[in-house]
Amino acid sequence: MRQCQIASALLLAGVSGLSIAQPLAITGVKKPAYGEPRFVNLIPTSYGDNNVVACDPNTLGGATVNTVTTGVEIAIPLSALGNPTGTIKCTAFINSGDGGYASNQFSGTPLVGDAGHLAEPTNLGETRAINLATDIRCAGNQYFTINLATAGTAPTIDGTRDAAGWTTRAQQGARTQFGDSNTGTVDSANGSEIDGCYVRIAGGVLYMFFTGNLEANGNNLEIFFDTNNPQGQNTLRTDNPAVGGDGTHLTRMASDGVNPGFTFDAGFNASYWVGVNGTGSPYALYVDYAQLSNNDGSGGGVGFYCGSGTAVTDGTLAGGADGHPAILCTINNSNILGVPAPCPPPAGNQNTANGSEIDAVYSYVDKTNKRLYVLTTGNVKTDYTSLNLFFDVGGFETPGGVEHGQNRLRNDNSGFDFGSINNMGGPGPETNPTNPGLKFDNDFSATYFLSYKNGETAVANYSHATVLRTNGRATVCDAIVDYGMFDGGPKTAPNPTTGQQYDVIKYNGLQGYPGGTIEPFIGIQEQDGTKTELEGNFAPYAGQKFMVEYIVEPCGGGNTNAPKPSAGIILMRMDQSNLAGVTSANGGAAFTEEDVVAVQTGCEFSIDLAELGYDGVSDIKLAGWLGGGDRGSISNQVIGGLPASYGTSPGTNVGTTNATDLSAIAGQQWVRIFQSCPADLNGDGVVEDSDFVIFANAYNELIAESRWAPGDLNGDSFVDDSDFVIFAAAYNELLCPNIME
Repeated sequence: MRQCQIASALLLAGVSGLSIAQPLAITGVKKPAYGEPRFVNLIPTSYGDNNVVACDPNTLGGATVNTVTTGVEIAIPLSALGNPTGTIKCTAFINSGDGGYASNQFSGTPLVGDAGHLAEPTNLGETRAINLATDIRCAGNQYFTINLATAGTAPTIDGTRDAAGWTTRAQQGARTQFGDSNTGTVDSANGSEIDGCYVRIAGGVLYMFFTGNLEANGNNLEIFFDTNNPQGQNTLRTDNPAVGGDGTHLTRMASDGVNPGFTFDAGFNASYWVGVNGTGSPYALYVDYAQLSNNDGSGGGVGFYCGSGTAVTDGTLAGGADGHPAILCTINNSNILGVPAPCPPPAGNQNTANGSEIDAVYSYVDKTNKRLYVLTTGNVKTDYTSLNLFFDVGGFETPGGVEHGQNRLRNDNSGFDFGSINNMGGPGPETNPTNPGLKFDNDFSATYFLSYKNGETAVANYSHATVLRTNGRATVCDAIVDYGMFDGGPKTAPNPTTGQQYDVIKYNGLQGYPGGTIEPFIGIQEQDGTKTELEGNFAPYAGQKFMVEYIVEPCGGGNTNAPKPSAGIILMRMDQSNLAGVTSANGGAAFTEEDVVAVQTGCEFSIDLAELGYDGVSDIKLAGWLGGGDRGSISNQVIGGLPASYGTSPGTNVGTTNATDLSAIAGQQWVRIFQSCPADLNGDGVVEDSDFVIFANAYNELIAESRWAPGDLNGDSFVDDSDFVIFAAAYNELLCPNIME
């Protein structure tokens, strides 16, 4: 029996002290203070193992675009374009669903990247700031011409380009920065690209075919026409018709008072627009149309919703607004050829990774400074793959009472990052049984969200965060006070315009907003009671407290001297150096638990415990995973672990986020990262004789069932003298402490 050793352990406890908490620098590298891992992953990654890959970023790597025969097929009556004659021009490109962020997939002369990355031009980005005539990535005109006098025969509309009858007008030469689809399904692609543009005229109808893919996340194919109208717009105006899902799609590309608005090539003056996007499960394709306003400000614009359809149809659309033009459109999203994604970034360095994995989770609480530190070792691929983390602190105090978070994610949380947090949620199974919203294990309710992602050749990295409430986003006097907060930007060099660099993400409020650059709203969008999605650049719970204090009394303006949140409430850094740990599920080498624990680098962050709403006595739990950039999918890299079958080649991903029920998956998909009173083994709030009995039995067994099992107070998989030192100190205090007091 080992119980006879307890007496000597008591002596050891009497002369041994617990280490004094010290602040940790956020470096992305494991430190001794973290101790043993809270979780070790043994599932090979389905998201690629970070390694060295040979790839030429100056070419398409042998890929061909002219052989792609599927994509978006559309028929536009020439009457919808004002019955033009002669030769007209067309500019087409892939844009984000809200119209605010343009890809590198354009329809004219292929965009060109920097020296050494000629086939990898970056996305053109913020649409309001784009000028196709002056941007150095736009080596030639970003439009093609259409000779309306060349008549032919009508094609069969089905989403597959007929073998003959089409005139090639443009072919792609840029690797897509909007994801290279590999689903092979006719509807729900997971990437967007324009491989080629083809036209034909027949019977007074302009037929167009854009080969490639349109991701099923709302990404929009923007098609602008210059029909030789002297009132066409070279720079998009702010008074164009209300079109798109929320009626702001075209105005989102126009001037905001800071950026001048989307500007076409010299000599291109747009008079008409057609927009195509698809989303949902089941998949639906949507088409919108507009005659743009006159460039002299005399009005003249009109817009219509043309209706919806689905994949591989004859183009018939249903549900359009009265008077809409008789446009036909369908899609076949099955292409997996055409342009590839950018070359994988070089491996084995701090800033980039070409694979994604979670190896282990470490945590540490600095009780003196009341901060939580977490390190998830591994990699996050530099293509905007997302590391998504959810905290359960058992409940948090708010002005309205105690919140207990969300066991099933809602779809009315703070909107940010193109609505991706709400893409994970849903209305519940009663409203939508197919996509009811992500459900956690039954003993986990998320109260806080924090994420990390990175991308681009010149690496940019970002973090997003929000508070999660039982009944969704909070409002006060009809004004939203829960914001979707973010921070980040260039990681490896200062931004040439602002001078800011984000090697460490600090949520410091230095990023302003149009119309919000006057104190106190630098770093946070001003709420006027009308905005539905609000973002800020501070920690979210602290930001909410600021907004409540600022607007509550009276609701039109309270304490206008309320101090804004301080910088550094959240700190985060990613070190991508890892080349070890778990290997690829697609034929990777075998690995051991020791190999995984040996990984020392990854995503490290610290957060003020008050920002989490922590009460000082509850356990802190963490759930999370690696997933798609739009957060619409979950990989097989899940904190807490998955059954071994998920790692069987080629690796099984968990699936669509808002259709996932983690409680239906064997095991526990969360880990406990902090116990304020770990020696309270029966959970009654005191450390007493009943806990001693439990500890003594575990001590007698020596080997714990798992890390951090009852009695294994230091997480080394043993219940021994080192654990007794911790237990004896807590036993002497009797009452469990509140670490926030």
